Amino acid sequence: MNLEKALYLVILIEGYVILATELLAIRQIIPFVGNGIETVAIVVSAVLMPLAFGYFAGGNYKANQNKTLRKKLITNIITAAFILTFGLSHVMLEMFFLSLDLIGINSHIVQTSIYSLLFIAYPVFLLGQTVPLISNYFSRKKLSEIAGRMLFFSTIGSFFGSIISTLLLMTLIGVNNTVIVTIVLLALLVMILNNKIISKNSLTILFFVSLVVIFNNDDVMRELGIVENNGYSTIKVIDEKNADDSRILSINNSASSRYSAKPEGRFDYIKYVENTFIKSKARTKNKKNILVIGAGGFTIGIDDDYNEYTFIDIDKSLKKVSEKFFLKKVLGENKIFIAESARSFLRHNVEKYDLIFVDAYSNKWSIPPDLITKEFFLQVRNGLRENGIAVFNVVTSANFQDRFSVKLDNTFRIVFDRMNRHAIGDYDGFLKNGGKPNVIYSYFKQKPDSEIYTDNKNSYFLDQDK
Repeated sequence: MNLEKALYLVILIEGYVILATELLAIRQIIPFVGNGIETVAIVVSAVLMPLAFGYFAGGNYKANQNKTLRKKLITNIITAAFILTFGLSHVMLEMFFLSLDLIGINSHIVQTSIYSLLFIAYPVFLLGQTVPLISNYFSRKKLSEIAGRMLFFSTIGSFFGSIISTLLLMTLIGVNNTVIVTIVLLALLVMILNNKIISKNSLTILFFVSLVVIFNNDDVMRELGIVENNGYSTIKVIDEKNADDSRILSINNSASSRYSAKPEGRFDYIKYVENTFIKSKARTKNKKNILVIGAGGFTIGIDDDYNEYTFIDIDKSLKKVSEKFFLKKVLGENKIFIAESARSFLRHNVEKYDLIFVDAYSNKWSIPPDLITKEFFLQVRNGLRENGIAVFNVVTSANFQDRFSVKLDNTFRIVFDRMNRHAIGDYDGFLKNGGKPNVIYSYFKQKPDSEIYTDNKNSYFLDQDK
């Protein structure tokens, strides 16, 4: 390969790695700080601003005898690989965020900011210097022509970094192996730029490749209890030490579902929803059509082989993972799973349901922002049959001690009239300790009736029999 083609390849790979790093960072911190727009914005900012300064620094770099352009490029790449090896590895991030919790830094915004400053900003700053540094090798060419070509290859690399790392690699080989591929690509850059096959630089970068493989191989993931690690979720199955053969399904570090051979061993809110809204209607003449948004571990109605269930979740791996590792049995024929976002499904769905159960609000930081809006609640209400029921499980303050619980309640009541609210568990204990229980909101779709009782007109004795 001639020098010019090698340099364009370096630019292409650099563009790929920067975009892949951004997307991997956003994905890897979801189990710890959530996927809210605020955390995404912090990571994106930690990429764009250092990238801009990297362009500036690279353009002003003056090579000398002690540090040539080639040495500068290689040093930058090796340093970036070193930091990213730790900053993109799940096992290291578990220790990092646990440390922040232990020293009292609990704000997810502050945690995201510290993570971005320590693990993302500087590597991107170093990699951002690549294009302007390489431009020095084309000094004899027309400036506009070479600038256009370099930007073309860098942007094409970013395009591939976005598409291949998310839609292909995270889906097919998992996030952990996508991290390995990214660091291997940095090692490839060092090999391309290095004059010698065996040298201190090549041995150093190969050492970092070995580290990232040690941190991210599938065996390590299994030791951590991780059974799936895709673009949407880090899923763990945790066996509980008791005689009930019970297991916890953890999705992004949140206990999403609990399965037990004995129904009484399952989550209290699941038992409440089943006993209150499903079992009492299970053997009526007509089967009930039930929609579950937020499939979790498919525990709602797990023993019901009569009514018809449709489970909606954006993570298409949930059914396979739940059947193999969590439930350890195949779902019944009366249960179907559709891998799609809830908003998209409800937008084009024409089916009407007797019960819609929304169970997508159990993770403190990973609440889907598009599922707490007036517009989404209207979609749910419109999906109900007459006399249908909508039920929402929300982990929130039982006594409205934060703005989220207040504004969510306001939003519910704008859309749903006659909305019931019921906290599951030790309500008094939650009030005293400031905890956040499962709060069940329920709505019964009926014809509007705005009549009231007054001293002048009071027909309660007639209404009670209607």
